[in-house]
Formats: sequence, structure tokens, C-alpha cells
Amino acid sequence: MEREDSRFTIVKEIFPSETLSIMGSVLAGLILSLIILEFKSFPILILLIPALLSLRGNISSPFIARTAKDLIIGQFNKRNIAENILSTYLLAIITAFLIGIFTLIINIFIFKFNYFSNELFILIPLISMLFTLSLVITISILLNSVVFKFGLDPNNIIPPIMTGIGEFFNVVFFYLTLILLGVP
Repeated sequence: MEREDSRFTIVKEIFPSETLSIMGSVLAGLILSLIILEFKSFPILILLIPALLSLRGNISSPFIARTAKDLIIGQFNKRNIAENILSTYLLAIITAFLIGIFTLIINIFIFKFNYFSNELFILIPLISMLFTLSLVITISILLNSVVFKFGLDPNNIIPPIMTGIGEFFNVVFFYLTLILLGVP
């Protein structure tokens, strides 16, 4: 059975990072609502956003957990980091491609909007996810290392912080990708 001081320590470690997560998520939602409405292709873009936000979290969270595990068990080395990064990018590419395909299929058979070319249905999630993961991976490795050096459990602290950071930068890179690709 878990001791009471252990439960208090977990709550004490998690609460500040959850607060940062909430602030980052709210900020991301605010920014998204302000920038996405200006696009003529808003009805299609809104289909991509929930999937991209979910995808980023579903892919970066295991990366963060594996990195923290490697730190805790003393196997944090270049080989493990490289394998972790490679598998994370590969999974991101496959799932971003699937998001694009599913969105394209939904558009073809249900909505029939003609705002941009079919290739953009694939490129938008792919490019924005790769940009986002590049930053999120770097930040999470640094934060995991710093938190671990202070004797705290990275599994308690880093995932909520990275949720807020990840959602914020996911929105930013989604917007930059739209601009880069000239989406109307």
C-alpha cells in the first residue's frame, strides 16, 4: 500500500505542471480560435485540428515516458535516444499520412469542399507534425534531464508540461504550415 507522504509528494510534483498544462492548452485554444477563422478553407481545416492535437499527444507522451524510464534505470544513452527519436518520427509520419487520407476521404464523400489540392490533405498534417515533434522532442529531453537531476520523478512532472507546450506549438506550426503551403 502506498504511504501517505508518497501520495502527497506525487500531488506536490504534479500540481504545478498540470497548472502549466492548463495554461498552455487554453493559450493554444485562444490562438487557434483567433487565427483559424481567417482561412477560407476553415471548414476543412477544422477537421484536421482535433486529430493533429490528439496525434501529437499520443506520439510524444510515450516518447517522454521512454526517455524518463531510461533516465531512471540508468540507460539514457545515445543509442536509446536515437531509437526513441526514430520510432517517434516514423510513427508520426505514418499517422499524419493516415490523418490526411481520412480527412481527404471524408471531404470527397461527405463535404465535397474544393478549397485546395488533394496533396495538401497529406502535406498539412505531415509538415506541421514534423515541425512540432522536432521542438517537442528537444524540449522534453532537456526537461526530463533537468527534472531528473533535481531528484524529481520526470514521469510525474514532464507529461503535463509537455501537453501544454506541445498543444501551443502544434497550433503555431499548424498555422505556419498553412502559410508555408499557401492554404487559402
